[in-house]
Amino acid sequence: MRPCGLAGCTALVARGYCARHQHARERQRPTRTARGYSNRWARYSRARLLRFPWCVDCGRLADVTDHILAAKYRPDLFWDPGNHQSLCGDCNRRKGIREEGGLKP
Repeated sequence: MRPCGLAGCTALVARGYCARHQHARERQRPTRTARGYSNRWARYSRARLLRFPWCVDCGRLADVTDHILAAKYRPDLFWDPGNHQSLCGDCNRRKGIREEGGLKP
């Protein structure tokens, strides 16, 4: 068991967030489609990962097509292939924490 993922919360959980903060977090984060990640993006990402299957950071099998410059800040680059990279889930989470202090709405 470890502390809840929300900084400062001391509730112990197996992983992620305690029930109190999981619900609050779900209410804060918009859906993937509200954030611009449509079914079109899902198809594009799957096709791209077939062409570029390796994580650019660690070399493991990638499962995420990441925006190098966050789409949240540069929506004009959302569909620019030069702004995409393949990352494994672990490297994608580390990048999110490093650049934005974790997943935020």
